[in-house]
Amino acid sequence: MKKLIVAVVLFFIGLVIFMPKENLLSTLKSLLKKEHIEIVSNDTKDRLIDLKLDDTLFIYDGIESLEAKSISVKPWIFYNKIEANALAPTKGLRGILNVKADEFTITHSILKPTIANINATGKFGELDGFADLKKRSIYLLLKPSEAFKNSKIVRDYFKKSKEGLVYESNF
Repeated sequence: MKKLIVAVVLFFIGLVIFMPKENLLSTLKSLLKKEHIEIVSNDTKDRLIDLKLDDTLFIYDGIESLEAKSISVKPWIFYNKIEANALAPTKGLRGILNVKADEFTITHSILKPTIANINATGKFGELDGFADLKKRSIYLLLKPSEAFKNSKIVRDYFKKSKEGLVYESNF
């Protein structure tokens, strides 16, 4: 029995290490292109347990929208994670939306296959929520910092509730 467990664990570790992560990124890029989203990265590194993208730019409908200093994609089969550092609107959009996330994380587990958890922190405060992939809905709970509490973004997009400031939408 021990040998079987060790063999299964080693199989999954080997699968994660030898997974063609750059091919997964190419597949993701082609899927996002159908939604008019492009990902351009200056440097892509396939490390043993993750894929690292440096100086990444997100383009939506031909408009440079977001930039991230670094992104780490961890496709671990049972638990997947995408972490972005210094995620912010590009210079052209900062006049409209000047919000920078120091850390932004999306996690997905096979225990809840239809839910992707979303977490972010920055000068705006803390953001926690989830995307329901089956219902195609998103729920975000914002705990704003004092400086961000009275901003136009909070007034326009978030509604007050018992838990805090909530954003709900469908995609």
